[in-house]
Amino acid sequence: MVSGRFLGKGISVVACGVAVFLATVPAAGAPASEKLGPRYVDPVHGYSLCVPAGARRDLGPGVKRLARWVKRDAKTGAIAWQLTVRKAAGAGTEDMSALAKRLGAGLRGLPEVTVEKAVETRVAGLPGVETAVAQGRRGRRWQHELWARRGPGDILVLSISGALGLKAEMDELLAMTAGTWEIMDPKQLAELRKESLQRGRSLLEGLTAADLTRAAGGGEQWFLCRRGDEAIGFMRISPAPARDGSAVGVEVRTTARFGLPGGQSMAIRRVMTASADRAKEHWTESAKIVHGGKVIRQMSEQGACEAGLITCRVTTDGQSATRKKPLEPAAASSYLPRAFAVLLPRLVDLSKPASYGFATYTTAANAFDLRTFAVTGPATVTVNSRTHEAVQVTDQMAADAAPASMAVSKDGSLLRMTSDTGIVIEQSTRQAVLRRYPDAEK
Repeated sequence: MVSGRFLGKGISVVACGVAVFLATVPAAGAPASEKLGPRYVDPVHGYSLCVPAGARRDLGPGVKRLARWVKRDAKTGAIAWQLTVRKAAGAGTEDMSALAKRLGAGLRGLPEVTVEKAVETRVAGLPGVETAVAQGRRGRRWQHELWARRGPGDILVLSISGALGLKAEMDELLAMTAGTWEIMDPKQLAELRKESLQRGRSLLEGLTAADLTRAAGGGEQWFLCRRGDEAIGFMRISPAPARDGSAVGVEVRTTARFGLPGGQSMAIRRVMTASADRAKEHWTESAKIVHGGKVIRQMSEQGACEAGLITCRVTTDGQSATRKKPLEPAAASSYLPRAFAVLLPRLVDLSKPASYGFATYTTAANAFDLRTFAVTGPATVTVNSRTHEAVQVTDQMAADAAPASMAVSKDGSLLRMTSDTGIVIEQSTRQAVLRRYPDAEK
C-alpha cells in the first residue's frame, strides 16, 4: 500500500475499491473554507469536525487523546501547533458554572501559568466551558480549550496549543474548527454499527461462486477523472471470474493515471484475486511518480490472506519491509477481500436503503478499518449528456474517513463518484479515454 508518508502533498493510496482512485488525488482547496480541510469523522467516540487545512493527523499512540493533528513550520519542520480531541478524565456531574470555577482554580494553582479565561459557555450546541492559558516563563506557550458535556461524566475536549506568538492564529482556527464540531450519541452509533456489521457478515457468508461470476460478468469499465472542468486522469476496471486450484472466485485488475501538482503524474496498477469462500486472497499493487519523463518514486506491494494470516511485502524506492497481521475471529467474519470491495455495488441489494459494515486491512497501519457501504435510495444522474435512473450509495473507506458519494445503475455499474474534496470520476468509454490518453492501454 502506498502511504501519504511516502508521497507527501496530501496524497494517500488507500486499500481497494473504486474509491481508492479518489483517495489518491490531492485536494484542491478545503470544502468548509479556505482555512479548513475535509471533515474528520470518529463514529466510535461519536463526533466529527473539520480540521485546519494543512494540518496532518498524527497516528502515533496517544493515551489520553482520541485524535491529534499537527501543523509544522515550513522552514524548520518543527511543530508550530497541535490540535487534539480527548475525553475529560474524572468528569463528574457538576454543572458547567461549577466546572469552570474548578478548572480555573486548578490552573491558577499551577506554576508559571497565567489564566486568561475559564468561563461557562456553549460548545457544539452543548453545555460547556472555555479555558485559555499562557504557560511557561514569560508565557512562552498558549493553550486554548473548549469542553463540551454530552452527558453525566461524559465530556469531550477540543484543544489547540503552540507558541504564544501564534496565539491569534490558533484562537481563530479553534473557533472555526469548533463551528464545525458535531457531537453525537455514541450508544446510538454503536447500535447502528453493530447492525451494519451483521448485515455485512450475512452478505459475505451468503456469497457463492455464481454470485461472483455474475458480478464480474459485466465486462471492463472505463472512467475519466476531473476536478471541476479540468481533466486530471482516467481509470480502467477489468473484473473476471477466476480459479485458484479448486477454489473458484474472482480477479479484478485496475489501471489508473492522473496528473499531480508541479507537472508530475502518477500511475497505479492493481491485480486482486479472492475465492468465493474468502479462504484465499492475493493482491499486487504498484505505483510510480513520473516527472519530466523520469521515474522519481516507485512503490509496490505484494499481499496475501491465507490460513488466518495477512502477509504483505512493501517496497519503496528499493527498500522492502514485510508486515504480518493475524486475521482474528472478530475480524474474520466481516473481512472484505480487496477484489470483493470493487464489486460491492453489484453484490449488495440496491432495491432498499441499508448499510453494510466490513473489516478491511490497511497496510500502512498494519491494522483493520471499518468500511461502511450504504444504499441511500433512487436518484437521477446525467453522465455524458445521458440521463440515467440510478441508485445513490456512499462508500466510507474507514471509520475516520469522509464517505465518497456514488451513483450506480440498477445493475451496480458505477456511473459517477464524487469525493469530499470535489474530485469526480464518471463512466466513459474506451474510445473516449484513448482519445484523451492515447497510451492508456500500455
